[in-house]
Amino acid sequence: MSIPANALSDEECLHYAPIEPAAAAELTRRLTAQSIDPRAEQDELQESMRRIESEAEELADELSDLQDSVEDACMWIKRAMDPEDQSMTINQFMQKALDCLE
Repeated sequence: MSIPANALSDEECLHYAPIEPAAAAELTRRLTAQSIDPRAEQDELQESMRRIESEAEELADELSDLQDSVEDACMWIKRAMDPEDQSMTINQFMQKALDCLE
């Protein structure tokens, strides 16, 4: 390790402890001295997990909305290609499809 283990942040100590003996020793020292609060670390991780799960739900909702828009655009394009559907001009059908995608 290029820097002394005691110069590592708590997060870095937790990260490097499994692979670097000096970091593991420093982590043990900090835990013994109670300078690291494992409960606080757990609370921070749980909060991060909640935030990530919330972001994932928002992204899933966005994806669902995009899929719906693409399906609607495809429907308008199919109608434009249908020679029997004369309810609008091809340009009007294509504009409807573009509106779905914007």
